[in-house]
Amino acid sequence: MRILSETDVERLIEPAAAIAAMADGYRRHAGGHMPVPGRLDMGRDTPKSNVLILAGHSDNQSFAIKANMHVYPEPESRSRKAASMMLLWDAVRCVPTALLATTLFNNHRTAAGLAAAAQHLAPLKAKTLAVFGAGKIAPAVIRYLMHARPFERILIIGRETQRSGELALAIRNSSEFAGRQVEGVTDASAAVRDADVIVTITTADMPVFPGRMVKSGALVILAGANRPHAREADDELIARASITVDHRSGCIERAGDLCIPLRSGHLRLEQIAGEIGSLLAYPPQPLHGPEDVAVFKSIGIIAQDLALAELIMTRAAKEGIGIEFDPNTGLCRPANDPGPSAPVELLVEDLPAEHLT
Repeated sequence: MRILSETDVERLIEPAAAIAAMADGYRRHAGGHMPVPGRLDMGRDTPKSNVLILAGHSDNQSFAIKANMHVYPEPESRSRKAASMMLLWDAVRCVPTALLATTLFNNHRTAAGLAAAAQHLAPLKAKTLAVFGAGKIAPAVIRYLMHARPFERILIIGRETQRSGELALAIRNSSEFAGRQVEGVTDASAAVRDADVIVTITTADMPVFPGRMVKSGALVILAGANRPHAREADDELIARASITVDHRSGCIERAGDLCIPLRSGHLRLEQIAGEIGSLLAYPPQPLHGPEDVAVFKSIGIIAQDLALAELIMTRAAKEGIGIEFDPNTGLCRPANDPGPSAPVELLVEDLPAEHLT
């Protein structure tokens, strides 16, 4: 069994390859080649915390189970800690094959999935991107969406003005975004009025912008508020949208952006064009009539995790990255060591400081 650290995973992920892997995962899921995945969402009040467990088979011999944990150590605080791990199995030989640290992996998986959808759905001449949310995943989302379309202007709208301003400054100072206009802004209406692509990655319970202000032909990517009672988009936007999803039944049952307007009658089932994986092989259909904006609703699916994990494991094996661990004997060795298994002592002092918090 190969063990990959957060640092290992970061070394092994390249954006263009990750986006291609997400498109492949979407297609495999939509094609019915993967059994129905499992999902368990558990929370508690003291301390306030939540664990989301996702599990599923790929269409080959892999099985994955991933646990995402969020904890709010301080009562009444919105500051939270997050951690994630994923275990891969060979479901034919019934042996574990890998243990991956997936806290940073999750950022890549989500951002690459949104970019894969944007490559298909976004206006070809999109110039302005509006991002709602300035949290830990925002830099990855912006970076990956730049691979989908070469935006000239990026607007960041956050709940905390200082945080969105600091993120905008950091992106402006990055050579990767040289020549782009990047701003932290407070006027949500003006931001969506000007944007060709809008992405929401918030923890909001209520709509974060007025849907009537979104211009015709724009793409809106709704990636937060994945709870039945929470939403990022209002009825006015949804009523005029042609909607694509990553998982049809999951979005209808669990995503407030869809299930709330379905109950109120502002959304009709026929507005849901289908799952992105089914549509990737076909040219996007032009918008017409009352449905003059495109919406992609993402709740995240285990097929994305499997596709990205398979990519990572292939590269890790090729490059000899990670630690090989024998779960029967407890012996482990560096993956690039061809010799017999030998104990490897892992000391706290050897870990980067950021992994100790």
